[in-house]
Amino acid sequence: LGIPQFTGSDGPHGIGNESDGWSSFPVTLAMTATWDPALIHRVGRAIALEQASRGRHRLAGPTLDLLHDPRNGRAPETIGEDPFLGGRISEGFLRGMAETPVFATIKHYNLNTFEANRETNDYLVDSRSLVEFWGAHWRRAIQDGAAQSVMCAYNLVNGEKSAENYTLIRTLLRDHWGFRGYTMCDWGGFWSTEKAMAGELDFCEGNELYFKELPGLVAAGKITPAQLDLGAGNVLRTKLLAGMMDHRPPNSEDQIRDSAAHRDLVYESGLKSIVLLKNQANFLPLSPAVRSVAVIGPNSGVLPLDGHSSSAVRPTYTVTPLEGISAIVGADKVTHAAGCAINSTDRAGFAEALRIAREAEVVVFVGGLDQTVEGEGHYIKGDRIGGSTLLPGVQNELIQAVAAVNPNVVLVVISGGPCAVSPVLDQVKGLFYAPYPGQEGGRALADLLFGRANPSGKLPVTIPHDDAQLPPVDNDFRDPAALTIGYRWYDSQKLRPDFAFGHGLSYTTFKYRRLTVAPTRAAVGQPVTVEAEVINTGARAGEEVVQLYVSTGKLAPSVVMPVKQLRGFQKIALEPGQRKRVTFTLTPEELYVYDPATATYGLPAGDYRVAVGGASDVLPLTGRFALAPAAPAPDLQIVNLRTLPAFPLEGDPVLFLASVVNRGTAPLPAGASVSVMFQVDGKTVSTSPLRLTEAIPSAGMSLVCGSEGVTGSPAPLTAPAGTFELRAEVDAAQATPETIETNNVRTERRSIPVRQHKPPRA
Repeated sequence: LGIPQFTGSDGPHGIGNESDGWSSFPVTLAMTATWDPALIHRVGRAIALEQASRGRHRLAGPTLDLLHDPRNGRAPETIGEDPFLGGRISEGFLRGMAETPVFATIKHYNLNTFEANRETNDYLVDSRSLVEFWGAHWRRAIQDGAAQSVMCAYNLVNGEKSAENYTLIRTLLRDHWGFRGYTMCDWGGFWSTEKAMAGELDFCEGNELYFKELPGLVAAGKITPAQLDLGAGNVLRTKLLAGMMDHRPPNSEDQIRDSAAHRDLVYESGLKSIVLLKNQANFLPLSPAVRSVAVIGPNSGVLPLDGHSSSAVRPTYTVTPLEGISAIVGADKVTHAAGCAINSTDRAGFAEALRIAREAEVVVFVGGLDQTVEGEGHYIKGDRIGGSTLLPGVQNELIQAVAAVNPNVVLVVISGGPCAVSPVLDQVKGLFYAPYPGQEGGRALADLLFGRANPSGKLPVTIPHDDAQLPPVDNDFRDPAALTIGYRWYDSQKLRPDFAFGHGLSYTTFKYRRLTVAPTRAAVGQPVTVEAEVINTGARAGEEVVQLYVSTGKLAPSVVMPVKQLRGFQKIALEPGQRKRVTFTLTPEELYVYDPATATYGLPAGDYRVAVGGASDVLPLTGRFALAPAAPAPDLQIVNLRTLPAFPLEGDPVLFLASVVNRGTAPLPAGASVSVMFQVDGKTVSTSPLRLTEAIPSAGMSLVCGSEGVTGSPAPLTAPAGTFELRAEVDAAQATPETIETNNVRTERRSIPVRQHKPPRA
């Protein structure tokens, strides 16, 4: 039949575990620390282009796991502790990938929270937190990010293997969220072919159970031909939508592999992921004219890129902190001693480290973690070695000794999972957290240390004072408000961590003022606008992440809510003295509460409080609004546009597809008279009905093909060469009342190249 098979590799932050020479971008947790979806859009596109240059179709990534405990061995691969932030960062990555011939396999669905016993861990979770918290970022990635493949986790959820779990795959992914791609297991990650097929696992990777057991199960009538057709159809649909069945844009490995443009992007993304946590009396930035610098610590002369994992990337080069610092101040002003290893009690190197520290004007201590203490459980058989958030080995002891002979110490923690630094926090004047920032990390760090660049990263996780502040290690997540993870835990327990979620300093200062909320009373389903003014009150240009948190009053006796939840953020750049008005819009999408009794997303009436600031614990502006009861209604939006073929050439017949989501407070019923109108450069080329055989629930999605002309006859467009505007509008005739009638249009620019030759089959 000429149907190509999938080819791919791991790739959350670059081409993993393959040949040398591929770009090693910051790890997923570092991408989240940028709080910059537009930047990560470019990163996702770049990684996918490198994969495409090898002729590959699929990238195993991004990783969507939440970080429940900072000691998780695969903490570097997680999206942090908050699904709202992680979902939007993942969406940026996925939208970048969608501009290439490579599609994403998002992983590991779901509740992959620890590496120890990862194949047998059974996580108990209630339906509300499963959907509303643990599932929120997956829904975002599937709908807005248009992810076409989902890898199931190794662990069990409520007694069923994730890859055999009908509730996870069919009920949530497909029936509720509208996923139309294919599902797959992690390597060998299911136990029963019969259960996996019943759970609608489409693709088996890493074992031969499907090949060995399917014929007998079909012959015995335990698996039907219809089940086989369903799985095969999901795989074929993905291949079709991903462009595997038609023309593939040319891509030269020589031009992309280790390219200057990708090196620059690695640097930029690493730079913006590094978080300045402490700057005592504006000790930083250091002067490039400094008399001498002692560079000490186990990560000072090396640059770890990731924990030990299947996604490890082998770049052509790395820039270590020592190399980055020497390039700025001159090698003749720099002395170096590791002093100790990451996780060793050997103090033999202390004497040399203390000698150079005593003689230097400034000490930069670079410690943290590396692949020997954190990584994938398949390799190190568990989570963070030592089981503590504190710096391992004798690092704290060495830092204390160095600070005793030289008070001018800047501590840099390079790690995946965050490290508690309370034993030495008062003894250092500056502190950076650099979640494995990519192969240019040493250059990026040096530029921040010496003021060539201004820090703009913010914490995607909470850094505790010590291990005693962490939530209990437990597989029981039956907690409707998900109060045992991240800042929700610290808020609910009234704990004060050393560094709160969203914290991150700059070399300039920002002032927040003039908050407005409008309207202050609205009907359920109507948008509420929150605005605030931010002023750069310092002497340097800088970037600030403006964060919006929402709290609720008492909604109902049985509805437990977190103290606050992140529900908006924007990263803005301001020159000295410049001010900017930042606008957030709160719709049902930001305020949904899942009702287990009716299995629906809803929006409770009641009082709401908003707070705006630069960190979850620094929110100087507050306001309120109230939502009054109203008749429920759908709200239709188009979140993605596609073409068939995916990458048409001049003269190809082209069909259009739109992903329509319902982000209202009621389902769109089956048989509803709703169409999608497609226009090219302002001319209507297709008006296609949704043809719903089932309702689109609130927070659900449907895929619409613009395969009919204006009169209803088949009329694919013959693709012209050049760039055109593709516009799609759902329910242009306003046949269905909606909660919001002004968000039904999506417009994108598309380009079709001139045909040079007959397109080869993939």
